[in-house]
Amino acid sequence: MLQQKFNKGSTSFSFHYIFSTIQQFNNIKIMNSLDNKNIQIADFLAEKGYLPISKKGANWWYLSPLHNENTASFKVNVDKNVWYDFGLGKGGGLATLVNLLYHPNNFQDYLHHLSGIRTSFPSTPKTTREGSETFSNVEVKSLANSALLKYLGKRGIAQQVASQYCKEVHYQNRDKSYFAVGFPNRSGGYEIRNAYFKGCISPKDISVISKGNKDCHVFEGFIDFLSYVVLHGDCDAIVLNSVINVPKSIDYLNRYDTVYCHLDNDKAGHDATEQIRILCKGNVIDASEEYGEAKDLNEFLCKRMNSQGQVLSCGFKR
Repeated sequence: MLQQKFNKGSTSFSFHYIFSTIQQFNNIKIMNSLDNKNIQIADFLAEKGYLPISKKGANWWYLSPLHNENTASFKVNVDKNVWYDFGLGKGGGLATLVNLLYHPNNFQDYLHHLSGIRTSFPSTPKTTREGSETFSNVEVKSLANSALLKYLGKRGIAQQVASQYCKEVHYQNRDKSYFAVGFPNRSGGYEIRNAYFKGCISPKDISVISKGNKDCHVFEGFIDFLSYVVLHGDCDAIVLNSVINVPKSIDYLNRYDTVYCHLDNDKAGHDATEQIRILCKGNVIDASEEYGEAKDLNEFLCKRMNSQGQVLSCGFKR
């Protein structure tokens, strides 16, 4: 009898497994087929707010949407409709890019990220002046948009904290209007974020927050800085907005007795912390031990708030 029950359970499990595998295989086939259909990677990137830095024939170069950088290393071949990120050593078609950006849970989630993409992009691109496309009609106002506040709330950032340091930025790209959370840098540019996009309104630079303290805290991105404020309160801070900007921060950091580095728990973050340790005159402390089990300070904040019973969804792009 026990053997019969086991066999029935095994049969049921086998059919379920086979059905799920076939369904997953079909979804992958459909997603991959889109790479060679009407949805162009360049259109997808433009819809998300990413514009080419330069165009060399069929090869269009972008600042990578997958990691922070100042020199464009992300290439899209608009004739073949494929991409390659030289900074990561990865490439592929549209399905691969969407998976890396958003980690969709299922096929419907995948399609959600493609909604609204225009498909009229010509197979042979029109000749345009390199670098001529930029954000236009930029308008900066106080942060009040409910969708942006909801996005920040899901990242664990309280409205009163966000409103103190962030702005609401409206802009246009290809005659379409967008809005995002804006975090100002020292040169008048903005790091911009919403639930589907992260980018920068140039010029890109470090952000400096001065409160008159003897210690300074260093963060890679402004979401981590805001997370620190939620956890510990206001502080003097340098937000790098990219680990490449470490050299730009040293003159400021040398004014402080102690520098606390709250950078990402990855090789780039560890290398940047070591670079700061070498270049700074004062005492430099790696503060990443606080969130040792998390990728960064914001992930740590989200997990902590989840453990306290506050339901958050922290899977947005950092």
